Amino acid sequence: MKISGGSFILFIALLWFNSVQAQHKFTLNLNDISDDLFRVTLVPDGLTEENDIFQFAATAPGTYQIMDIGRFVHDFTAFDANGDTLPSARTSTNQWKLTHPEKIKKIIYSIAETWDTPVKSHKVYDMAGTSLEKDNAFINNQGVVGYFKGMQSHELWIKLQYPSGWKIGTALTQNAEGYYTAPTYDFAVDSPFMLGRLTGASADIEGTKVDIYTYSKTDLIKSEDLLSGMKDILYAASDFTEGLPVKRYVFLFHFEDLDYGAWEHSYSSIYALKETPLNDDRVEAIRSMAAHEFFHVVTPLNIHSELVEKFNFEKPVLSQHLWLYEGVTEWAAGLMQVRDSVITLEEYLDELTKKLRVNDAYDQNLSLTELGVRATELPAQYGNIYYKGAMTACLLDLLILDQSKGKRALREVIIELSKKYGPNKPFDEKTFFDELVDMTYPEVRDFIERYIKGTESLPVKEYFDKVGIAYSQFAGYDSTNVSLGLGFTVKDENVVVSAVNDPDSKIQVNDMVEAINGTQISLQNAGAEFSKLHQLNVGDTVSFTFQRDGDEVHIDCPLSAQKISHKFEVMDNPTKKQLKLRRRWLTNS
Repeated sequence: MKISGGSFILFIALLWFNSVQAQHKFTLNLNDISDDLFRVTLVPDGLTEENDIFQFAATAPGTYQIMDIGRFVHDFTAFDANGDTLPSARTSTNQWKLTHPEKIKKIIYSIAETWDTPVKSHKVYDMAGTSLEKDNAFINNQGVVGYFKGMQSHELWIKLQYPSGWKIGTALTQNAEGYYTAPTYDFAVDSPFMLGRLTGASADIEGTKVDIYTYSKTDLIKSEDLLSGMKDILYAASDFTEGLPVKRYVFLFHFEDLDYGAWEHSYSSIYALKETPLNDDRVEAIRSMAAHEFFHVVTPLNIHSELVEKFNFEKPVLSQHLWLYEGVTEWAAGLMQVRDSVITLEEYLDELTKKLRVNDAYDQNLSLTELGVRATELPAQYGNIYYKGAMTACLLDLLILDQSKGKRALREVIIELSKKYGPNKPFDEKTFFDELVDMTYPEVRDFIERYIKGTESLPVKEYFDKVGIAYSQFAGYDSTNVSLGLGFTVKDENVVVSAVNDPDSKIQVNDMVEAINGTQISLQNAGAEFSKLHQLNVGDTVSFTFQRDGDEVHIDCPLSAQKISHKFEVMDNPTKKQLKLRRRWLTNS
């Protein structure tokens, strides 16, 4: 076929236009909430015989938990152009087999919210889940939409039908037809919504627009209040990264009854927190949490492997570089605050002390790389990525700083990597460690082998000595504070033992705490009941009731004096070399 110049341009334009048309148009009805169900209508485009599976997410990037969203789906029905039903059958927890996908013109299903739907195992983390109430909706998109086999990389549109007067917070943009558009399913999952009786606030942070949307159950907390308390860490992040790598970022805060946490995304982060007054301690806690989530605009948004670039929502293959995505992020969130005088050096060192003490309660025979690839199998150990992971990044930073004689450190390496890769270019999962060594020094390879791939004790004393800070792993006992010698974590909505420091103890890791001194324990009262133990004295006994392999076990645990461990002190008389490196360590240039 012969095509003239002008026609050729039009022909190419039409090809481009057709290539970006939505493959899926989802409409979510949020008006009828009587049974806690999202009612979803999907109008697909361009289906062939090859697109014969509709997939819901087994998990999602950054959660490191099994979700099995298919568990929440009801009444999945496919229709042809005449409105007649087409055969479809559920073939696994998260998949529906479509007999004639090329004939499908519409699919209708309903899907339960995860917050209020009881499940026997693998409860979806609330900050990564969904909720639908009379005055608000909390939507992480993998919790409501799926994709056809072979079409994970195709564009999808989402339209929301909701009560008048509701406000919407999201990083997605709306087109002329009223749909929020995402170029891929991955991008949609990376872009949550929050709707309802929200307040909003905005700020320009050195060229980046930052929006905050807030739902507060009793209107106690406003977006303007949060913005006021967070501005310093936003500027600190911009200074740390030499300018933020995004033009817009959205914080979505939901304050209700319990503290669950936050989930990072490339252009937004979403929080499910307890509604309490914004006193100084609360503002500091939220600010630190936001500092961590906000830094994810660097990693993994701009620095990630192919396993993150195109996530396997059916059978996820996790990355060994969790230490980079979460550990380095947690390290940066703390260091950038002390460098911008948001917190003092002493406060920062106190935070490092807490991280090392918490790390002591985790399995010391588990490497950071193994934790990364087995994160969904090891929920009781996953939390250590924010403690040991951050401390490992801290020491790697000091190593590079020392080897470069103060000319560069981990921050500069991260900035170089961010510029080299960016949002659309992944690094090689298998060769990244080699690349990191090539960018830095041979000594970094030994560090990786021993402390990231290996399980050797972290060289805290040796490395902090480089910047004139003394460290003691053990500094006696504090008889005014008590200790159980146990570590605890949350697993499937239960408080379980994560570590036992006394080898002679009858308590075992994974014992589920059923009662303390006769009081039944739940997530709602666990914090308060454990806090009561601090009022007891050394030698007092705490009576535990545990569930272990279906049996009820009663064990009395004596309280001992709290061990004073992991103590940092700034040296009064450092050498010139130590002082030079310390000054450089605490500045961005």
